[in-house]
Amino acid sequence: MRHWVPIWTIPVLLIFAVGTVWLRLSIVRTTYAINQADRIMRNLQHDREQLRLTVTGLRSPRRLESLAKSRFGLTQPRAEQVIHLKDSVKQ
Repeated sequence: MRHWVPIWTIPVLLIFAVGTVWLRLSIVRTTYAINQADRIMRNLQHDREQLRLTVTGLRSPRRLESLAKSRFGLTQPRAEQVIHLKDSVKQ
């Protein structure tokens, strides 16, 4: 006795196969996009940390003092140059 397969099973299996392949490709594309976004985020975090270190170095009191002396010719104020302001808050 021969077993026969209904004719409608072939298109159904074909649709399931195509759907499975499409779903797998979609998962691969999404994974790739997530990995790429993660890599970009890590690079940006590294750049931010580098910029933070640069800003910290540029704001260094030692650097600012050296710059004030060498570039602008500034020195520490003498006692007669210091002006003390009275407290402007009335009680």
